[in-house]
Amino acid sequence: MINYLGHVFHSKPGCGMDGALIFCKDAILRFRSDYDNLTAVPLLAVQACLDIDDHLFLLQYFRHHVIIEEGTTLSHIFLAIEPWAKVLGVYLDMNVVAYIDEIRKPSQAQSLFDWIGIQKVTSVHRAYLHQHIKPGENFDMYFNRERTPTRRFDIEVVCTANGYKNEDKEHYSISGDIHAIKNVPVVASDRQILVSYGYEKNNLMNDDYSGVSVKNKISYIQGEVVFLFYEVLEAIFKDGLFYSSPQAANDNLETIKEMAGLIDNDGNDKPEAPGPEYSENTQNVKKDKKNSLDITERAYDPILEHMQAEQESWQFIKSRCDSNSELPIRIGHVAEAKVPEYRFSNFIINEND
Repeated sequence: MINYLGHVFHSKPGCGMDGALIFCKDAILRFRSDYDNLTAVPLLAVQACLDIDDHLFLLQYFRHHVIIEEGTTLSHIFLAIEPWAKVLGVYLDMNVVAYIDEIRKPSQAQSLFDWIGIQKVTSVHRAYLHQHIKPGENFDMYFNRERTPTRRFDIEVVCTANGYKNEDKEHYSISGDIHAIKNVPVVASDRQILVSYGYEKNNLMNDDYSGVSVKNKISYIQGEVVFLFYEVLEAIFKDGLFYSSPQAANDNLETIKEMAGLIDNDGNDKPEAPGPEYSENTQNVKKDKKNSLDITERAYDPILEHMQAEQESWQFIKSRCDSNSELPIRIGHVAEAKVPEYRFSNFIINEND
């Protein structure tokens, strides 16, 4: 047992080891240690070789970094999580088993999208006072009443899963017929977006500053990101599929189609006026005074001891799985899926943005 900066690490092999979970295109969820980039062991084999008959075993890996192999479809991901479908269903409050059963059924449905993109977005909005509806006031009057801003902001972080088509700026919902999306490749974007809406009344982000982009009254900045296991699941199921089961999705889809048939579409929607163009001008930034850092002798000993224990645990797990597992161990580099184009809202992000 190792104590590092107030945290206790148990050296029992396999207990939430440092590493990444990999969704592979052969529909197997694998674990790869941070100390071995060339070996990926099936997570189910890790559980079996440690003789852990606990349906909560997967919870130890909920906050692990996820990699999605190039060519991995939604069906591959569903089948990869099947051994833990029941506990995931409880966590997500969705019928994961029903979704897995449904994708196994044969279907002639054509794929709707070229890829399903998972993205992390943080949005910042001005917070307004909550006002109750007044006596005699209808909804039109209530929603058009001038709002009173506060000094606070609403800050929301979401992981989304949308359908995309090549050379089509729009993003589409993936909820509905599961057979129309089950064979679509899934890609997790390596960029996250921090966005502020309503540019003409919003000076929260200075578009003269390098890296701040403005499009369609939306100002945003980008940064690198990695997804954790629970974030990928929540993006796919809670945001993307949305409905608790495939049957519920089909029922709601039929209802929406019926409602759409009753709505007169006059086609007179006016296009949104373009927002200000992004400026390449940058402001001069004063260089911060450099600080010096003093390292106390043996300050990193706990980290080194933890790393050594992790490597020993990994070697133990790998050798046990290599001799006992019926599932194949992957040796070599895993090609991670990359987005064909960076997208946000209804526009394609240029590489220079």
